[in-house]
Amino acid sequence: MHRFAAISLLALAAILLSGCSRLTGHGPISGRALQKLQSRSMSKADFIGQLKVIDPNIRSTLPTGKVSLPFDFKAKTPVIKGTGPDDQPLSMLFDTGAARTVFSANTAIRGNVRTIHAQEAMSTMLGVVGNEQGLVGIIRPLRLGAWTLPAYPCFVRLHESFGDGIVYPSDILGFDLPARYCSQLTFDYPNQRVLLSFQEHFKRRDGMNASSVPFSIVGGVPFVQVQSKGVIWTSLIDTGSFNGVEINEAVAKKLGVQDQGIIVEGLTLVAVGGIISSDKAKLRTVKLPEIKLLGGTYKQAEVDISPGPPRIGSFFLKDYRVTFDFKTHRLWLEW
Repeated sequence: MHRFAAISLLALAAILLSGCSRLTGHGPISGRALQKLQSRSMSKADFIGQLKVIDPNIRSTLPTGKVSLPFDFKAKTPVIKGTGPDDQPLSMLFDTGAARTVFSANTAIRGNVRTIHAQEAMSTMLGVVGNEQGLVGIIRPLRLGAWTLPAYPCFVRLHESFGDGIVYPSDILGFDLPARYCSQLTFDYPNQRVLLSFQEHFKRRDGMNASSVPFSIVGGVPFVQVQSKGVIWTSLIDTGSFNGVEINEAVAKKLGVQDQGIIVEGLTLVAVGGIISSDKAKLRTVKLPEIKLLGGTYKQAEVDISPGPPRIGSFFLKDYRVTFDFKTHRLWLEW
């Protein structure tokens, strides 16, 4: 499969929380905004030609040392600062649950991001509460701390969420970038920083406890195995999720807890693909006698039943230093 085709098929699995009691809105961008996006559009053939040089150009300029990116905890998820074209500041959710890097239409317009003609190619972005159509483009350049990427392919959203309580950034740094170019990716939650390594092998920090499990990359995002009541399933490691440990209705049925839990009210789930109130999503919390995940065993564990794939989010990860070792495909927790 050509790389372009692979890009257009990869999914996003980001979900975020707004504490607002009023339901926000979600809909397509204006016709004027779409016209601005397409005013500098390129052909599919031009895009494919540019892809051929983007990867070797990035690899020729990889940093020799680690890149440290401080992050803020917004909507209970890690948000880093980057820089786009013309030194445009970017607030980006660093989301391991997103398979690709995504920009809002407003960001793409301000940064003169060139996209493919909509008639030639569109992308389908899969969110936990619905799907969105988007454009495929290239941002030039993208700076992440001391790392400058001369150019990088991205998706551009053609929908937006609006209303009170929308506090998360609409731009997303996906798992594709570190998985392709890094030897390690570390979310140091206690110190609120992300570390990108390009050559180093993983080494446990002295004086810290540690556990590790293998992870696999499926659809461009990382999954690990989780077990409870003799049932084994895979969970997405999703830094873009505000929540802790989540299962979906299918896993809940296997565990025999599908009819348990009190529905959570008064919250709004905001994600690629749309918005939904917590009661309409039937978001509810149940307790499992024991759950085994990420090298540990947790008694009387509370998990949430929610839309989308089962996942482990930032509320669970926030007490750990979390490292993806791409050389061995192991996920490490240190505390």
